[in-house]
Amino acid sequence: LERTASLSLPGSSDTLKHSVEDKGYRLVLDDGWTAEFWFARPLATTTKDSPGALYPELTNSEFVAVVNFAKGSSDYRGQPIPPGAYTLRYQYLPQDANHMGVSTSPDFLLAIPLVADPDPATQLPFKTLVSLSAKTTGTAHPAVIAMAPAGAPGTVEKDDQGMTVLTVALLSTTGKSEKLGIVLKGQATQ
Repeated sequence: LERTASLSLPGSSDTLKHSVEDKGYRLVLDDGWTAEFWFARPLATTTKDSPGALYPELTNSEFVAVVNFAKGSSDYRGQPIPPGAYTLRYQYLPQDANHMGVSTSPDFLLAIPLVADPDPATQLPFKTLVSLSAKTTGTAHPAVIAMAPAGAPGTVEKDDQGMTVLTVALLSTTGKSEKLGIVLKGQATQ
């Protein structure tokens, strides 16, 4: 894990470039998997009632980061994510019969192709968010990246479920530091 230069990926709007931290993070795992992240500056937070949420301060559709998967990746469901750049927006798992029991945590980031999401300030309705993220997978289901309990900031560790988790600390709109745990590798048991 190392710090990198500012966001300059092709297709990055000026609005997007000004909405992320000046420096990103570059990760290289033991198997050669790589990713670059640029996180929101600042991370918008609020207080809400979200039963069981690890991150109740995040609101649905909230812009969290830009990620670039140089060689591609896969999501929490095992769906392939092609090489490229994506925005990551928060989504609390819908509390309906289709989603009950699919994860121990209801907190997810949905990956949207960078060119389809140029303005992080735009609040996307649920159906629009899902539709844009489904462009990533080429299926009817969005590209979902699980969130996990945060560890020590600036670390990449395996959790007790074998998930590889990146923990970062971000400055929030309230002036406090918020720790986020993002699953880099690992899938739901299906």
